[in-house]
Amino acid sequence: MDQRPELLSSMEYVASPDPKPGLPLRVAENVAPGAEDWLPSASRHLAWATSLETEHQTHLELSEEQRLQISKELVDLQIATHHLREQHEAEVFELRREILRLESRVLELELHGNGACQGHRVQPMANLGQHQVPPLEPPGGQQKLQEELKWLLEHHRARQQALETQVGVLSQQLQGAREEARTTGQQLASQAMVLASWKGQLRQAEAENTQLQLQLKKMNEEYAVRLQHYARETVENASSTNQAALQAFLEATLQDIRAAHRTREQQLAQAARTYRKRLADLNQRQELLLTTCRATFATAINLEPLPMHWATELSHPRENEYGRQRTLLLYPEKGSGETSKENKSQPLALDTASWAQFQQRLQDFSQDTQAELERERAQLMVRATMAEQQLSELQEYVDQHLGRYKQEILKLRKLVNIGDPQGVEAVSSTGSGGAHL
Repeated sequence: MDQRPELLSSMEYVASPDPKPGLPLRVAENVAPGAEDWLPSASRHLAWATSLETEHQTHLELSEEQRLQISKELVDLQIATHHLREQHEAEVFELRREILRLESRVLELELHGNGACQGHRVQPMANLGQHQVPPLEPPGGQQKLQEELKWLLEHHRARQQALETQVGVLSQQLQGAREEARTTGQQLASQAMVLASWKGQLRQAEAENTQLQLQLKKMNEEYAVRLQHYARETVENASSTNQAALQAFLEATLQDIRAAHRTREQQLAQAARTYRKRLADLNQRQELLLTTCRATFATAINLEPLPMHWATELSHPRENEYGRQRTLLLYPEKGSGETSKENKSQPLALDTASWAQFQQRLQDFSQDTQAELERERAQLMVRATMAEQQLSELQEYVDQHLGRYKQEILKLRKLVNIGDPQGVEAVSSTGSGGAHL
């Protein structure tokens, strides 16, 4: 047993020289220390998502399309991280298996060399009737084994560097996504400023429109008074001889009134069609937005955690098997009683908890977004109802005034045919009252 410390001195960073029976090997911790710290965890993504959401809420609420884009990017980054971690677990499992095979080979060579040196003083392992000592290898076998182990470690370092490179690329992509989100926030802020200026201009235009409507009302009153005055003068100056001239004048006046009423009717009809078109467009956009949000959030919520712990679960039974073989080689007197115990593999609780937390946050985000969409939908429904009421009022206004105008036209025609000056004056006063309304 004198060659054992010298042979294993070069492998102290791989495995402990005197493992205790019944305990599982911990080779992977020395082979890849802090391997899980190289990869961006899901909690860091969640912390970034939370900070990003808080920052955007303090400045401006994002639009629905950009929220969906950000959630999609977060899910893509999470999936890429899970794939990378799964690949890393598979590579670690291969390295563990190779190192365990080399360790078992070294132990067999040590036991065989010690038995050959001590001779009859060492109790042969054939007493158990279960294990046989392999034949002696040439003296250069240990050096070859050390070279193979050295190559394996170099290969592991190369894989480690490749994984670090991939992690760096993912970090750069994450930084780019953050910068893009920040740029989007700035664009939204600028658009919000433009929207605020447009709202101010809209209020100013509404105020100007109100003033113009008041001016139009005053002008209508003035024109009604002037029309009444002209009708009186016409009746006073008219005689029985120039009845034809009076009739021509009244016909021209009626044509002007008809043209003005027809123009007003066309304007009101155009405004009603515009309101209907805007209402239909708003309903269509709102339904499309709700459908897209429901489909996207349903797809995001139904995502299940990726099978990241499969590689480790597959690696545990083989590690236990190699551990039993090593225990039998080191301590044959223990028998098969203690080596028959198997260590049950446990899933990665951290990954499951992280995924559950991410899914919970995604559900909360979807519920908040859904509630906000419902509020917007209610507001749109209220606005649509108000628009319908205004449209019905405008239609009633048009119908009412058209009926009045038709009645006035009929009365004027009757008065022209009869030649009643007092009737003409009464009709002109009625027309001025209708114009005032």
